[in-house]
Amino acid sequence: MKTNRLLIAILILSAFTLNAQTQTSHKKVSYESADGKLYWNKDLPLYINVSSKPNEKGHELKSKIHAKYTNPFYLDTEGLNYIRTRYAVDKETKKKIYPKIEVLFEIYADSKAPVTKASFTGSKKQVFNGKTFFGKNLTVTLKSKDIGSGVKTTYYSINAEPFKEYNGSVEIDANEDVCELKYYAVDNVGNTEDNIKNKVLFYIDEDAPETFHNVTGINLDGYIIALNTKIYLNKSDAKSGVKMTYYKFDEGPFIPYNGNVLPLKQLSEDNHTLTYYSEDRVGNVETIKTFKFFLDKSAPILTSDVLGDRFIVDGRIYFSGRTKLKLTAVDNKAGVKEVKYSVDGSEFGKYEDPFYLPKKPGFHIVKYFAIDNMDNNTGMGSDKYKKYKYSTKKIYVDLVGPTLKHSFLGKRFSTRDTMFLGNSSKIKLSAIDSESGLQYISYAIDGEQKETIYKEPFNVLGSGKHMIEYFGYDNVNNRNISSFYVIVDDSPPEPNYTFSVKPYRKKGILNVYPSYVTIYLSGIDIMTGTEKIFYSINGSIEKLYIAPITGFKKGENTLKFKTVDKLGNEKYSEVSFITE
Repeated sequence: MKTNRLLIAILILSAFTLNAQTQTSHKKVSYESADGKLYWNKDLPLYINVSSKPNEKGHELKSKIHAKYTNPFYLDTEGLNYIRTRYAVDKETKKKIYPKIEVLFEIYADSKAPVTKASFTGSKKQVFNGKTFFGKNLTVTLKSKDIGSGVKTTYYSINAEPFKEYNGSVEIDANEDVCELKYYAVDNVGNTEDNIKNKVLFYIDEDAPETFHNVTGINLDGYIIALNTKIYLNKSDAKSGVKMTYYKFDEGPFIPYNGNVLPLKQLSEDNHTLTYYSEDRVGNVETIKTFKFFLDKSAPILTSDVLGDRFIVDGRIYFSGRTKLKLTAVDNKAGVKEVKYSVDGSEFGKYEDPFYLPKKPGFHIVKYFAIDNMDNNTGMGSDKYKKYKYSTKKIYVDLVGPTLKHSFLGKRFSTRDTMFLGNSSKIKLSAIDSESGLQYISYAIDGEQKETIYKEPFNVLGSGKHMIEYFGYDNVNNRNISSFYVIVDDSPPEPNYTFSVKPYRKKGILNVYPSYVTIYLSGIDIMTGTEKIFYSINGSIEKLYIAPITGFKKGENTLKFKTVDKLGNEKYSEVSFITE
């Protein structure tokens, strides 16, 4: 893609070159500088007008002696020229001044165009295959000088676009692969620099190189490789070219790549990471790439897969009773002849299909190995199976879910096999699993189909009986279930009072009793019963009711009291009356 883009850019630039943008025509003029110097373009004709008054048109001065070279005449000397009279005359006396001096009128002839230099900063420069390349952060500046009237304006054009004024920086589109810069300057009297000489062709390279690893020879799934597998690095850069490629294995230092096969012999039989990148000639650095692989120095390759529930922690493997072990062998050379396995020291048998471990909780040792068609082996021994290198797995079979418990927080009341809870009471769930470990606890209330994950103690709302089911899951998805009932009591006792005598008359709306009257307080609760009654007479401090109330003052009295059940539900009541 990048090569096509560069080719298209070159073709476009070629088309621009055929129809190159010509520089703007600039009129030749005169110019008076800030310090009063008069500059005259040397190619301009010069006429002299004389007048006896300022700002008057006057008369054109003609020369009869040198009529051939005047009207107009041209300045002959680059730089300072003089128009002169022979002797100076005093303005007051109109007489010659002594000692005699000439009167000189300075005029500066300027026929030299400015000179402009382009400079390239902020980016690396590289000349490669006859082309000049620049990388990122390129800044192009133009500096023009003029020895005469001074630089008026500098212009530049990129890739045959119309010339525009230079204002301190050249605008370069980073998307342009090829740039043809033309530039020139004009001085204050119209002398124009030739832009044919001021032309620079350069290339913008902000694209990093690309590097790929190439694996040839024995490999499995592009990940497992043998010792004689060859790994090369292929690098490319369509513009300035690759300067250097670096690589490293694992945590080692980066090493310059020399183009040969990467060395694998010093690596152990294990997982490894190849890290690599390239840098081009103008400093563009490729994003680091990695290739992860397993170096297998022995064959065949034997792997195991787990079908079903499993959990691994601290290197320990847990299976459930529903889990099978699958063995897969691959040999990159002679091919696999057979796979053998043994469980808990049993005789090695031929592996054909995934198998369950014994339905016995605890650790089980599984050994397995593969034989290739060349009977390659890794050792010697009296037992024929000890000739072969085998893999061993220590697997714990977990057949039982977590042990569940529940408890209650806050106000509660238990009678026989019934637990009463209040609105603010909470249920705490817990579970332990000494094998694969607890995964999580969930619960459902009143037969809900969806289980709620338990995170913290919760309360049950709504008066009446509720069934709580809760479930413990271990890390191999064994589940235990438990349940219990609770009754939620959110209704307070109904308060009641009784006077020991009947009122013998009314005063207004209040009943009138004798001074020896006694009041009895009670509360009725249909679930947990009334536990306590508190009362206050005429705004006094609230007291616990333990005996009938007597000793009221003469006059109007107000009795306030509340009933509280065993779960903290409470209700207030009051009565006002008069004693005499």
